[in-house]
Amino acid sequence: MYRHKTMRVNYTTYDMRREQDSINPRTHPDIMTISHDEPSTNNYHPYWYARVVGIFHINIIHSGPKSKSPNPQRIDFLFVRWFGLDLNYTGGWEAQRLHRVGFLPPNMPGAFGFLNPAEVIRGVHLIPAFAHGQVDELGKSVARRPQDQDKDWRYFYIGM
Repeated sequence: MYRHKTMRVNYTTYDMRREQDSINPRTHPDIMTISHDEPSTNNYHPYWYARVVGIFHINIIHSGPKSKSPNPQRIDFLFVRWFGLDLNYTGGWEAQRLHRVGFLPPNMPGAFGFLNPAEVIRGVHLIPAFAHGQVDELGKSVARRPQDQDKDWRYFYIGM
């Protein structure tokens, strides 16, 4: 298993220009992906947000009856900590407020996970909600940026 310091994400801007984000778990770790929620559900939001904890790749050799190649194949993946939309807060254009997210509780199934880098749309700018303070749910953890010390912000606003 190999660890990488950065990942590049190419995307198209609203005015059809091409841009590139550099994702770095230490300095710019926050990303967005397309939501897999049903649009008909209450509190639907079109994107999911995560903080990249690590960027990795492995070389595997698949053997067995369904193997298609005897050569090693590279698999890239991200280890992420997921954010959840704050359902007690109304955000968006109609509310004239930024949407707000917070980390999923660490003991909740799915709070941490693996993600295919191809699913990343782009980096996202999250603004700490300073008025709501910080929490210490993980203690000392590799899932936290070094400058965040031993606490996480309770909520973040999504910069649009």
